[in-house]
Amino acid sequence: MDIMKKPIRKFIVFTVLIIVALIYPGLIIGCSGQDNGTEINQNDEPPKLTILKSKIFVGTDATYPPFEFVQDSAVIGFDIDIAQEIASRLEKEMEIVPISWDFSYKIPEDKKLDMIISAISAEEGNDEFVDLSDPYYIMEFMFLVLSDDQLKIREDLKGKKIGMIDHEIKNLSPEYLKDYTIEEHKDVLVMLEELRNKKIDGLLISIPVGKNIIEENDAIYRVLEVVKSERSFSIVFHKGSPLKDAVNQILSEMDEDGTYQEIYDKWFLFSAQ
Repeated sequence: MDIMKKPIRKFIVFTVLIIVALIYPGLIIGCSGQDNGTEINQNDEPPKLTILKSKIFVGTDATYPPFEFVQDSAVIGFDIDIAQEIASRLEKEMEIVPISWDFSYKIPEDKKLDMIISAISAEEGNDEFVDLSDPYYIMEFMFLVLSDDQLKIREDLKGKKIGMIDHEIKNLSPEYLKDYTIEEHKDVLVMLEELRNKKIDGLLISIPVGKNIIEENDAIYRVLEVVKSERSFSIVFHKGSPLKDAVNQILSEMDEDGTYQEIYDKWFLFSAQ
């Protein structure tokens, strides 16, 4: 009887070992003493920065000059130059993907995108569905008065009527505006006409809008001062994208080495500065 039991026991032990090996393969390797520490955990692979190794897909709504707009069938603008510099420093080709940005702060699911740059405000609470880069642009306003006025500094306008486009008022701090009577306007041309007719004493207008006005009418208007607003723009990424940190680093480097200023001056420097 014992002679018959031994083969049966061997068979049972062999069968158990096979089952254990199938369920816990690491246990057998560890027990064999042959683990040389080079086992690769596929889950520890670093996440990819972009969809394709050699290309970065950048979404933009090209309807907002001078940030992004179409000229001679090409998409150009301040944002596009910033994105191109980022792509170059990532050593990637850039492909612009046309999108319609609806301010829902959701990346279009039907588009292949690594990031979006489209003059998007970096307002608190807008990062529920996406990640936002550090601000790459802070909106600036020019304080315009008539060229023949004897005003020297903005304090000379305390208590005076100052025109602003209605939806831009929130971009300047109440502390800055408290000394003036703000006259709301919906149309820039109407506001300029009121300044010429001296129905208002000055106006505050964003540089992207005011740049062409001052350059084409420098005999009529002059800039009293330039002031930074509370509105800034950020680049949008998929939630958790590792590209965000890489881009933030590049933006910092561009600021330090002067590249950012060169791009800024190309699009926003005006002759009166």
